[in-house]
Amino acid sequence: MEKIFYPNSIVIIGLSNKANNIPKLILENLIRWGYTGRIFGMNPSAKDEHVGGIKMYSSIADLPAIPDIAVALIPARYVPNAIEECGRFGIKRMAIPSGGFNETDAAGKKLADLMLQKAEKYGVRFVGPNGVTVANTANGLCLPFVPSYMPTKGDVSFITQSGGVGLMLWNNITDENVGMAKFVSIGNKLDLDEVDFLEYFGDDPDTNIIFLYLESIPRGEAFLKAAEKIDKPIIVLKASRTDAGKKAAMSHTAALSNNDDIIDTAFERAGVIRIDNLMEFISMAKAFNLPPMKGDKVMLMSPAGGIAVMMADLSEKVGFQFADPGRDFYKKLDNFANAGIINLSNPLDMGDIYDPAMYAHTFHSVMHNENVDGAVFVNQWPQMPQGEDIFHKMFHTDLSKEAIGSILSSGKPLGICLLGPGNTTLKIKKNLSIPIFNSPDETIRALRKQQLYHAKKSAPAMEFSAPEGMNWQGIQDWLATADGEVGEECLELLKCAGIPVAESVVTRAPVEAVAAAKQLGYPVVLKVVSPDALHKSDAGGVLVNVKNDDGVALGFTTLQSNLSAYNADAQFDGVRVMKMAEEGYDMFIGGNFDASFGPVAFFGFGGTYIELFKDVQSILCPSNRDEIAGKIAKLKTYPMLRGIRGAVAGDISSYVDGVERISHILSRYREIKEFDINPLRILADGSGVIALDARLRIDS
Repeated sequence: MEKIFYPNSIVIIGLSNKANNIPKLILENLIRWGYTGRIFGMNPSAKDEHVGGIKMYSSIADLPAIPDIAVALIPARYVPNAIEECGRFGIKRMAIPSGGFNETDAAGKKLADLMLQKAEKYGVRFVGPNGVTVANTANGLCLPFVPSYMPTKGDVSFITQSGGVGLMLWNNITDENVGMAKFVSIGNKLDLDEVDFLEYFGDDPDTNIIFLYLESIPRGEAFLKAAEKIDKPIIVLKASRTDAGKKAAMSHTAALSNNDDIIDTAFERAGVIRIDNLMEFISMAKAFNLPPMKGDKVMLMSPAGGIAVMMADLSEKVGFQFADPGRDFYKKLDNFANAGIINLSNPLDMGDIYDPAMYAHTFHSVMHNENVDGAVFVNQWPQMPQGEDIFHKMFHTDLSKEAIGSILSSGKPLGICLLGPGNTTLKIKKNLSIPIFNSPDETIRALRKQQLYHAKKSAPAMEFSAPEGMNWQGIQDWLATADGEVGEECLELLKCAGIPVAESVVTRAPVEAVAAAKQLGYPVVLKVVSPDALHKSDAGGVLVNVKNDDGVALGFTTLQSNLSAYNADAQFDGVRVMKMAEEGYDMFIGGNFDASFGPVAFFGFGGTYIELFKDVQSILCPSNRDEIAGKIAKLKTYPMLRGIRGAVAGDISSYVDGVERISHILSRYREIKEFDINPLRILADGSGVIALDARLRIDS
C-alpha cells in the first residue's frame, strides 16, 4: 500500500501528445497537485520524444529504472499484456482505470480473468479496473484522469466503488471546512478491494475518518473483522438497496447485492455507521470534528421558537434525552429576558434574550453543566438593512470565539447550525476552525450518530460463549447422517442442542398411530411424514386437536390421501403423532448462510402469519443473550410477549436461550445453509418454550 500511495516514481502507460489523449490529463493532474517524484511515459505507438517534458519510451523494458507504480489507461484488450510486461520488469503495483471488463459482457469477463492470471503469475497487485484509482494530498499524488485541483488537506480518506461519486464528494467538501487525506476509487475491485484499503486506512496516521461508497460487499466477514479492529469512525453509504439499484450496479461494476437487513445487522455489530445519502457523509464528517458526545442528554437552543420545537421533535425521534441544566441555570437567564414572556426550558427559546453577551454566557453555562452531554444551537445570519438596532446585535454579532472556547474548555460537542444566504454562510464557514451545519435536522441526526458510535466503541467487547447443555457430539453425529433438505427429523437435532421439543412418534399404520396417541395422551396433532412435503400445510398434511382413537385412525388415512392428491408420486413415510402443546405465543427461529457475511439467524413472530407480519430481527452468528434480548425488544410483538390485557407473560428468557443455541450451531456447522423452526411456541403459562416443527437444508 505504501508503494501505491507514496510512490517515488510513476510510469504512465498510453501517454501521448494527441489532443484527445486522456492519460495526458493524469500527467497534468500530477503537475498541478505538486507531485515531486520521477515520472516516465510509455506508449509503443507514439513517436513523441516527450510529452510535457516527460521523456517517452516505447516499451516498459526500456525504462531506465523500475517505477514504484504503473498507471495504465489503455483499451481493455491491451491491459493483460501490460500487466505481464510490468510484472516481468519488476513493477509490482498498478493502477488500472480502464473499463470494458466484467462489468460489460462475457468477453469482458474473460479479459478480467486473464488480468488476474497475469497479476498472480508475476505478483502484481492492482487497483481497478473501471475506477479512477488513487490520490493522496500528502504528496500530490493524483492518478484520476478528470482534471482536478487538489482539495483541502484534511483527515478524511475515501474508498469508493464509483469514481464519479468520489470526485463529486471531494469537490463538495471544499466548501464545508472538511479536508481530504487519501482517496481510492476501486471500481470492479478485481484484486485490491475495500477490505484491503480499509485495513490500510485504519493504520494510516493521516486518516481519522474513513468514508466508503459501496455497491457490493463480497467479503463481508473480512470487512467486519477489519472494522471491529479500527478505532476510527467508518461511515458507509451502501447503494444497490432496491431492485432498480441492483440492476444498475450489475451493469456498473458487476456488483453482487447483499441482503440489506443483513448489512444493517452486520454494521450494527461492528460499530460501522450507515448513512442514506452523500450529503449525510459531510454532516457526519463535521460531527466527528467535534469532541465526542459521551452521553445522550442534549440541550437545544435557538432564538426562533418554531425551530426549537422542530428540534425537540427530531431529538425525541432519534433517541436523545433532554438535558436538565437545573433551576439555577434558568433563573440566571430569566434576569436577562427582555419581556419575560417566554418560559425558559429545554429546548431553550432564546428569542427574548437580545443581549449577545448573554448568548456567550449561555454557551459557557450549558457546556459546563454536568447534566449536559452536548448541545445544538441554531441561529441565522439574515440580510438586514443597515442599522444599529438590537436585532443587528442579536443576529449579526460574531460569537464564534465564545462558542469555540466553550467547546475546547468543556470537551463537549456544540453543534452550530447557521441559516442564511449561501454566499454569507460560506464566508463564515471558511473563517472558522469548527464545523458549521446547514440545517437543524442535519445537526441533530449527525450528533446522535456520533454519540451512538462513541457509546458502541466504549462498551465492553462482545463475548460469545456457547450455552451450557449443548450436546456437541450428538449434534455432530446427527449431522453426519443428514444431507439435502430434512424435515421434522431435525427435531432430534434440537434435542441435542438443549431446545425442548414436543413429544412425538412416527407411525406406519392407523393402528400404530392410535397406540401412540394413547401413550402420549389426547389431544394430539397428526402430521404427514414425506420428503416431498416439507411444507406440510401446503399438502394438507396437518391435523390438530385430534381427541380420540377414531379421529386418529381416520386422520391417518386422510393425511395419506391428501398427500397423494398433492403429489401422486410423493413418498409416504407415515404419520407423526405429536402431543398437542399448551397454548402460547407462536414464534420462529430461522437461519441461513449468507455468501458474504456467513451464518445469520432470524427470529420473530411465527406460525402461519410469518409472511404476513414479517416481524423479524436478525443477528450474525454466533450471538449472545444480551444482543438477542435487545433485538427481541425491538419486535412489534414484544409488548404482547410481556402480557397485555391480563394475559400471562411468555417466558422470553427461554426464547432468547433458543435463539442463542441456534446461533452457535449455525456458526460452528457452516454446512447448514438453511434452518427453520416454526413454530417455536412460548408457552403462555410461563413454563418455557417448545419446538413444534422444524426443517433444514444441509450442503455437505
